[in-house]
Amino acid sequence: SVPGPEIRVTKGDVVEAVLRNTDIDEGVTLHWHGFPVPNGDDGVAGITQDAVPPGGQFVYRFLADRPGSFWYHTHQVSHVGVKRGLFGSFVVVDGQPDAEVDIAIPAHRLLLEDTDAAVRDVPPGARVRLRLVNADDNAHGFTVVGTPWRLKEIDGMPVADPEQVSDRLLRLAAGGRYDVVFEMPAAAAGGVRVGVNGRTRLILSGPPVEAVPTVPTALPQLDPLAYGQAPQPPPEPFDRTHLIVLDRQVRVVNRLPQLAYTVNGRAWPDVPPLTVRQGEWVKLTVVNRDRESHPMHPHGHHVLVLSRDGVPASGSPLWMDSFDVLAGETWEVALRADNPGVWAAHCHNLPHAVKGMMLHLLYEGVNSPYHPGGHNHPE
Repeated sequence: SVPGPEIRVTKGDVVEAVLRNTDIDEGVTLHWHGFPVPNGDDGVAGITQDAVPPGGQFVYRFLADRPGSFWYHTHQVSHVGVKRGLFGSFVVVDGQPDAEVDIAIPAHRLLLEDTDAAVRDVPPGARVRLRLVNADDNAHGFTVVGTPWRLKEIDGMPVADPEQVSDRLLRLAAGGRYDVVFEMPAAAAGGVRVGVNGRTRLILSGPPVEAVPTVPTALPQLDPLAYGQAPQPPPEPFDRTHLIVLDRQVRVVNRLPQLAYTVNGRAWPDVPPLTVRQGEWVKLTVVNRDRESHPMHPHGHHVLVLSRDGVPASGSPLWMDSFDVLAGETWEVALRADNPGVWAAHCHNLPHAVKGMMLHLLYEGVNSPYHPGGHNHPE
């Protein structure tokens, strides 16, 4: 199926996923996007495992010790496999759910081509949780109209004291997730319509529905850096700092000279790694000198957003694993080195990654027996 089946587990469960490759010639893996699995279960070909060939299998096994909204996808020739549908939602619910209706809504080019909106009857007063997942290469604009709502979680991390808002656009970076919660209004108030890029994808309504609001095409955008309570900054000074400059330059990629997407002037796999030591607080300054946005995704970790273009984050402590650095922007983020391994970090506009915008996040003293190249092509 496209997308793949939703995997929904309860916090505390041990998850075992057996991946079998039936007929994908280039190979396949499973990456658990946003969930901090042990390094060996991260599913990145050439970094944490070899790609699974046709007829082969690989077993992933890890503890679901953190509730939240995540997703899974192949990380072998990922710019092709994800585009063609090798992805699905991964949800870890708490032992005491906070909503009677809990729906994951992945957005992807294959799903957005479907013109029919799903319809679901929800009784008035029911608590609703929508898990919005961007499984595409580019940002998508989500709208929830017909009732006020709160942004409960961002990238699987809770928002402190989220205020109630309405008629706002939620711009969601490639790879990112937003959890929206609300109470279903009375039937006389009409239904609640969920839109993606101005098109209705889901209608929630308690019968009888007298009027369903349309999805507006222009709304003020909610800024997650200014949403919720004041943040608690990490301890200063940082143990080390790294500068990451994103650009487009002519470089050799896959043995051919081309206009590459570069990191500090280099193209994968020739980008020097970001080296850290376990237990460190690391400050990353990410500068986008390109004309395109770059949704950056460090595997195995969330980062705490400190500032954007010199303006400190003023809302709830904002922990993200997919943060979108727009053209000309500079973001400062803090990473807590608490998950040892050899990790990938890359732009989640996957065609950008395959053209060079990818590197390693490397813990001192940790090595990998796997190597990109040959039959392993993580990007």
